Amino acid sequence: MAKMSHKRWAGYFTTAMAATIWGSNGVIVNLIALDPYQIAFFRVFIASVVLAPFTIIFKWREFAEARRLLGFLLVNGLLLCLGWGFLFASMKLIPIANAVLINYLAPIFTAALAPILLKERLEKVIAPALFLSMTGMILISYDEVMSGGASNLLGIIYGLLAGLAYAGFIISSKRLREKISSPVIAIYSYMFAAIFLAPTLLETPTLQIQSLALLLILGSINTAFAVTLYFYGLGLIEAHRATVMTYLEPISAVIFGAVFLGQIPNPLVAVGGSLIAFAGYLVIKY
Repeated sequence: MAKMSHKRWAGYFTTAMAATIWGSNGVIVNLIALDPYQIAFFRVFIASVVLAPFTIIFKWREFAEARRLLGFLLVNGLLLCLGWGFLFASMKLIPIANAVLINYLAPIFTAALAPILLKERLEKVIAPALFLSMTGMILISYDEVMSGGASNLLGIIYGLLAGLAYAGFIISSKRLREKISSPVIAIYSYMFAAIFLAPTLLETPTLQIQSLALLLILGSINTAFAVTLYFYGLGLIEAHRATVMTYLEPISAVIFGAVFLGQIPNPLVAVGGSLIAFAGYLVIKY
């Protein structure tokens, strides 16, 4: 019993730490003087380089055999590059906490699309969850549009597109996970996402030392390390419990945004964000 308790604690701790690390992504993105899609490229490229030795040493055979799923892996990489590209674009236009909260519509989108794409049963909780999450998004959108106009509206749209792309990535990854392990899915997704995003470098970016250092942190710590940490925790606790822990990301994003960028959410945004978080919790819990 004690051993199981220790594993559960380790699972909660590692998934919570990963989500907290991800909450700093918005601050890093805002401090890097590059196009959002160029930032997304360097994120997946650096993560690929960091994870490659692990894959070669421990997962080479599975990595090689996964080529039979090349089409699905290409789609996974495309969805990942779209999701992170849109999310970073959103973070450049609206407060990072708002962008992250809108992106967290992804679990609700996933639950709504899964019966169509995965032939899963439509749960009764989906309708109230969609209502709550859409109400929350409207509250956040209203505040952003009233305070910032067209550019803020574009930031909201980018956030929604990021959530939809990430929902597609979750569904695609779930299908792939039935055939190959999570680390192999991750390395293929990063590599293909980097290929899809490579054309953003046609306009050669000027990298200052600060931007280079932040990109290394984003790619190695916030992506390669944090994702590996999350996968480790996912192996110790139930998937729905691990997903609940990821809701620490928008909470930590609020804290990071307030401390480093002076972005203090107002009551309307706080209420809207709470509705989205609660809707996600309902979907995961039931």
